[in-house]
Amino acid sequence: MTVHPELQFKTDFLAIKKYLLHYTQMGSGPPIILIHGGGTWLYSFRHNILPLAEKYSVYAFDMPGHGYTEARTDLEAYNFDTVCEALLEFMDAMHLKKVNLAGHSWGGGWAIYFTNRYPDRVNKIILIDSSGMHRYEQLAWELMKYPFLGRFILKFMSENTIRKGLETSFYDKNIVDWEMIKKIYTPLSNKKILNAQLSYSRNINWKETKIALPRIRSKALIIWGQNDRYISVKYGRRMQRLIPDSQLEIIDHCGHSAHEEYPGRVNGLIADFID
Repeated sequence: MTVHPELQFKTDFLAIKKYLLHYTQMGSGPPIILIHGGGTWLYSFRHNILPLAEKYSVYAFDMPGHGYTEARTDLEAYNFDTVCEALLEFMDAMHLKKVNLAGHSWGGGWAIYFTNRYPDRVNKIILIDSSGMHRYEQLAWELMKYPFLGRFILKFMSENTIRKGLETSFYDKNIVDWEMIKKIYTPLSNKKILNAQLSYSRNINWKETKIALPRIRSKALIIWGQNDRYISVKYGRRMQRLIPDSQLEIIDHCGHSAHEEYPGRVNGLIADFID
């Protein structure tokens, strides 16, 4: 067991075929898996896991190429298949036949792809300021698709870079402190983790998830920050129109990370939706 004081809950490691997954499990009841976004780790859900665990069996793990999850083999590329295989193996190892999925940003896009690919394994899906509607999101991620520019951008990754990114992510910049910056930056100081971000940005085509949206048969809750500067709320509205059985909740004075900026509101929305 590993204890992160800032998380207030214990984490552990699970060995699957290609990875040693860093994960946590809390609570009992209907299962829900929380999928963090690109460049971060399960720390992203530090305000959500314990409250949701009062009613549900909550799982969260660092996706391949993120956080403290370790690759057990050398991989050629990180892509949709990477995420789907890890998620499926995790569910099987935890004896989870069917779950609710909640994904933020890239994690939402990954949840869309998984739900379309394995519809029998997903009950309901929650998308928080989700990727999956369009190719262009944030300039730095798009520039990373080009080999020279990508390497150049990563070369200058620092705590200050993370600070600027987080301040863009939140409507209220006062939420960002050096404790948060350090927790996000520490895994990214590992070259393998940093290179994985580059690989994901090059190998994931969000057109595939946009095509998948009308095929989603799970009920969907879409949560969006009105003031999201990474992915405009207009894409949340378009997503709601494309997913057959979906509802959209827009939170005012909120940026790209609604689950961190308004955790009580988001936890309540998730609980009402699952129930």
